[in-house]
Amino acid sequence: METHDVVNFLLKKGFQVTPEAAEVLKSMNRLEFQDLVKRIIRDKNRNNDDNFMISLDDVRSNTVQESVQDDVVVDDYEVLDGNDTIQKQLEGVDGYHLLMKNRFNKYKQIMFDRQDSRKIIKISKLVQYADQNEYKIAGLLKSKNKLDKAFEMELEDESTDLRLLIIDGNNIRKAESFLIDQMVIADVVFSKNIGRFIVKNCYSLDIPAEVFPAVEGKEPVYSVFLSDIHVGSKTFLEQEFQDFLDWINGRSGDLDVVSRIKYVVVAGDVVDGIGVYPGQEDELTELNLVKQYDYFAQLMAQIPKSIKIFVSPGNHDATRQALPQPPIFKKYAKSLYEMDNVVLLGDPCLLRLHGVNTLVYHGQSLVDIVGSSPGITFDKPAEAMKVLLKARHLAPTHGPTRVALEENDKLVIKTVPNIFHCGHIHTVQTLKYKGTLLVNSGTWQDQTQFQKRMGIVPNPAVAVVVDLNSLNVKMMKNFM
Repeated sequence: METHDVVNFLLKKGFQVTPEAAEVLKSMNRLEFQDLVKRIIRDKNRNNDDNFMISLDDVRSNTVQESVQDDVVVDDYEVLDGNDTIQKQLEGVDGYHLLMKNRFNKYKQIMFDRQDSRKIIKISKLVQYADQNEYKIAGLLKSKNKLDKAFEMELEDESTDLRLLIIDGNNIRKAESFLIDQMVIADVVFSKNIGRFIVKNCYSLDIPAEVFPAVEGKEPVYSVFLSDIHVGSKTFLEQEFQDFLDWINGRSGDLDVVSRIKYVVVAGDVVDGIGVYPGQEDELTELNLVKQYDYFAQLMAQIPKSIKIFVSPGNHDATRQALPQPPIFKKYAKSLYEMDNVVLLGDPCLLRLHGVNTLVYHGQSLVDIVGSSPGITFDKPAEAMKVLLKARHLAPTHGPTRVALEENDKLVIKTVPNIFHCGHIHTVQTLKYKGTLLVNSGTWQDQTQFQKRMGIVPNPAVAVVVDLNSLNVKMMKNFM
């Protein structure tokens, strides 16, 4: 920090500083400086001190107090699953069968956590009964079809498959929202009149309703959620992102919020990349991929070193395109790998931040959800995220989103997250679902030509700030 940074910051707070105190303050990093100034001002207000000059004695007395502060925030994070290795690639129909078998077994493990799962029978046993009793089955959704006055869906388990008829409106609406290849549980009964099994009730695996254990009485610990920065694009909002960097350094806005930030989580598309779509070179300011990442690293270097930065890739980043994606390849982003406070992870990845399970996924399959689920639009991306949580899979439908044929399906949502963070759609939305906070963090890119053709209106330059003690959300924009 420079002396003028210290002086200007304090002037905005209504205080002046002695030269001796300024010398000490400018030697600190931004977060240490902001924490110390916060304590000095709080101390002066508490003592009704009308002296608006910060002296060396003020600095020393509050620096000593720091060691006994009970609310000093320290790093408390763990990478639970960073997807840092590429599995052996399978091929052809056999590879597809192995992937789906692994997925089905993981679904069954989730399903057996439900109290009613013991009643589930295999479909092959069901077709032997054909009586008037009600039975419970479960299988992957193989197909669904809207009929004249009814709905038909086909479920498949490891024994066989079966077409089921749905005739009541409530279950038809449920079935319409199901995704192909997701697990569906159904209560069915045989109808002698039509000679078919009728669905009495059907539902997804879903997540359990859990109350987040909010930590009462503690100072907030904040994490900032970002995505889709698109450095290298002509539509990258460089000035707005610099305003964000000035804000996170305490040069503007609420110091009380900034001083409590410990993490920044970036959900992919940190650069615009090269050759992602035809004609992209006409929309770039930088045609060298390494230089795109170098500039992104320069931006990240402006974030205080005391803040841990987690970066996972998206479809514009330099890694394989099929899910799950390993971290951004080091040969393109060496400058990021050399930063002490940056952790590069895969897509998806699972973090624990101050005890909060945080699932990070760029969100390529969200476009598929918007195109196939009734009532879900691009301006409500968190609603599409809710569909994935209900399905307990990040890309359940095989085909639209590229999924690698691997023996271990790492896209199954086994651990119920406290925070589910996505990007990709370029619009901001947060909502709570059964105790889980869903965050789609928007973008730092203006509307592209492709988005204009698709009718997508982005919601750019918003930093989503979440208190990890309560899951309360602050939407930060304008940064003044």
